[in-house]
Amino acid sequence: MTSAITPVAKKIDPMKCMGDWFVQIAIPTAFDRNAHNGMERYEWDEKRKRVKVTYTFNQGSFAGRKNTVYQVGRVHPKSENGTEWQVAPWIGFCYLPSWLPYVVLEVDEENYSYLVASSPSTGGMAPWLYIMTREQVVADSVLEPLKAAAANAGWDMSKSERVPQQKTDA
Repeated sequence: MTSAITPVAKKIDPMKCMGDWFVQIAIPTAFDRNAHNGMERYEWDEKRKRVKVTYTFNQGSFAGRKNTVYQVGRVHPKSENGTEWQVAPWIGFCYLPSWLPYVVLEVDEENYSYLVASSPSTGGMAPWLYIMTREQVVADSVLEPLKAAAANAGWDMSKSERVPQQKTDA
């Protein structure tokens, strides 16, 4: 069953979302299934007024081939709370000429130590979900309430996978 995903009803400061985010749990796309050491880096590009997104991961194991995905992002111009974003991935020679929606489901609005984000629907061509933290290695107990938030939003967490993380010099 497909569910529309509603962004969290909190006002967030997107600038506090800048920095490194380690993907702990994913409902991955075909491109990042079995990722290890998944990390999204958000960097504010003041000149372009956009977020530079760089997603890196090792394929299949900690020693696997390192993959890098580049995207450009922004807060949706009509997002009043800063919880609806848009991204355009790099497709080999340019960024996709249209924006793909990105929904913030949960965030630590005090310390910005965790972020739960996903596609706006659990169905369609490439639904995805990431539960991310600022710390690279975290206990499962830290992730349980975030998994519950994703499930309450409509995600089937039986489709999720724990993204193995091994301490690196990110």
